[in-house]
Amino acid sequence: MFTPFLIFLRGLARGVRSCVGSSGAAPAPKYCLCLTEMLESNNIINFNGLANSSSYHTFLLDEERGWLYVGAKDHIFSFNLVNIKEYQKIVWPVSHSRRDECKWAGKDILRECANFIKVLKAYNQTHLYACGTGAFHPVCAYIEVGSHPEVKYLKTYISLFHSHFENGRGKSPYDPKLLTASLLVDGELYSGTAADFMGRDFAIFRTLGHHHPIRTEQHDSRWLNDPRFISVHLIPESDNPEDDKIYFFFRENAIDGEHTGKATHARIGQICKNDFGGHRSLVNKWTTFLKARLICSVPGPNGIDTHFDELQDVFLMNSKDPKNPIVYGVFTTSSNIFKGSAVCMYSMTDVRRVFLGPYAHRDGPNYQWVPYQGRVPYPRPGTVSTLGNLVI
Repeated sequence: MFTPFLIFLRGLARGVRSCVGSSGAAPAPKYCLCLTEMLESNNIINFNGLANSSSYHTFLLDEERGWLYVGAKDHIFSFNLVNIKEYQKIVWPVSHSRRDECKWAGKDILRECANFIKVLKAYNQTHLYACGTGAFHPVCAYIEVGSHPEVKYLKTYISLFHSHFENGRGKSPYDPKLLTASLLVDGELYSGTAADFMGRDFAIFRTLGHHHPIRTEQHDSRWLNDPRFISVHLIPESDNPEDDKIYFFFRENAIDGEHTGKATHARIGQICKNDFGGHRSLVNKWTTFLKARLICSVPGPNGIDTHFDELQDVFLMNSKDPKNPIVYGVFTTSSNIFKGSAVCMYSMTDVRRVFLGPYAHRDGPNYQWVPYQGRVPYPRPGTVSTLGNLVI
């Protein structure tokens, strides 16, 4: 039976650079610049927000037009990168009836019963795709962007298609406090999010496009165990686009048997872009999903108790070879003994090597996760057959 999540959790450890003072033994920071120092240099502007808006959590940079799109509570803004005080806005609140329903469900009328924009992606040259929580009723829409030709200087405008709203389930979380990560590629939206009102059904989805929706297994902790999604990226595997992989970065509760007591682990998950699901129990389910642990700790034997497991952000630095960007992860600690922050660096060569195995599976009377000693099936887990799906 094919089990897409069985990957031996070997760490991709690299040197640690502390970014915040820590109480444990750690190397001196390579470079630090405090916020107060940046403010004193007069090289940054402190943005205090705009009236009737808050929760500026979603950003999209449009370098071609020179604008920054920002998703907030009940608003989408377009800021001029040259003059931040020049901006356009869309007001996108929920209806009074929807807000009342949210309040009657026991949610906070100010902090939860609004439309918090969680997804803001470039759909094509003229439109963005945006999704919000919709007062615990996720909703998506297309945003038109362009310029007024009658104006001597190009003044960008944004406009919401009120006549074409879509169900946002599987694209945006219901709860604005939950993290989500998404990527729009070739008209298809890849999202890591919670898909239910209670925030218990976490999944990695692919929606939009011409193919049927596809997701990870529902309510199965071996796939995802209460994850918090950080980011998602498309990274080519070879010169053939059919080999492209989608990588999700997230943190989740450690799987039973990995750790005694409750613990958090940082993860990197992989799926094939041309995975269209399998047969029988894997209909509309990923057949290529694998995940591994991202280990960030102080190198050497003295660093065994210095794991930075709370993944907070990920940045990919492109190289001359688009197949091999450098991955930088920002981490904090969850330990009560060791406190601090760190940046760890990973190479895609190491990432791909880990996904080649060895794998792990549940075995023994207590179904503990142990290294898989049997013959690795062919095709190898995590690969897609020439027919576009994998059946084992």
